[in-house]
Amino acid sequence: MSRKDIEARLDRSLANQVKLPQLDRRFDAAVWARIEAAESRATLPETEAQPSRAVRASRWLAISNSIGIAATLGVALYFVLRTYGGIEPVVPLEVHVPVPVIPENMVAQVVAVLGQVLGLAALIFGLSFTWVGRRIRASFS
Repeated sequence: MSRKDIEARLDRSLANQVKLPQLDRRFDAAVWARIEAAESRATLPETEAQPSRAVRASRWLAISNSIGIAATLGVALYFVLRTYGGIEPVVPLEVHVPVPVIPENMVAQVVAVLGQVLGLAALIFGLSFTWVGRRIRASFS
């Protein structure tokens, strides 16, 4: 059996297995009607689209984020200038309350430990948004 005979048998077998509907003028008319409908929709003047609820919400979110960033930068600038620039506090603090005496070395130890703990927590929080952190979080859920 030659290759052409095999291909002819396969072609006949496939033609016998797949029954295709005969397409007539009604099919052609339906296709042309859809094409004309699409063209007529394309030529209609577009109505002004109203922004979706998500778009409006994202605008307000961007505005509130901008306000928050500006306030944070303002407060940070105030404290930096107050610390290094010699600016006096706005409200003079004249409170006379006895303060407990804590040894200097204990304060230094507490500040060092708290600084390391807060730094580690901030690092872990930041890393949780990387691809590794997302994979680790996904493993727990």
